Amino acid sequence: MNGAILLAAGFGTRYHGKKQDVEFHGQPLWKYAYNTALSVVGEENIVAIGKDIPGGETRTQSVCIGLAALNKDVDRVIIVEAARPMVTQDQILQLLDDPYPSSTFVRPLVNTPIYRDGTYVNRSEMYDLLTPQAFDRKMLEEAYKSGRFEDMTDETRVMFEYFGIKPHFIETESNLFKVTYPGDLDILESIYKHLKEKTA
Repeated sequence: MNGAILLAAGFGTRYHGKKQDVEFHGQPLWKYAYNTALSVVGEENIVAIGKDIPGGETRTQSVCIGLAALNKDVDRVIIVEAARPMVTQDQILQLLDDPYPSSTFVRPLVNTPIYRDGTYVNRSEMYDLLTPQAFDRKMLEEAYKSGRFEDMTDETRVMFEYFGIKPHFIETESNLFKVTYPGDLDILESIYKHLKEKTA
């Protein structure tokens, strides 16, 4: 059985406010990703952290709370972020149907990355790691219950460091843009209009 955890409990430090609650075309931002995931997994198999139940102090704590609150029959879980509201139903289905224990969307890098010491990195050898991501629920729970991970920004890293499992990469579209700063709503508006035109 498939399930979903929506992360909507952040403080929005860089946004200077709780971006998940910002109204966008008549509804709070978090509702977009939530409703899309809901349409795939059903109401009994989704937990909205920060809305249905309180979140933790860190992303890791919030994910663990979500895992514990999921229907016990869920064996594959997708982790969705409220800050990436334009995720589509097809993308969620693509992740949930992927037969790997750790799956993530990626995009080729656009900008040239550089370390803070001035060392350059070959852009063609790197990906931009995105969410949503999907996992074997029991394996992810086992990794987190080990106590080795306290404040992770990404669950594929947890799976890799605990089990040695590399994530399965799925190249995807630019609609998984993450709202981080106040001006990002202008970019989101453009993505929103594009998706509306595609489905019209």
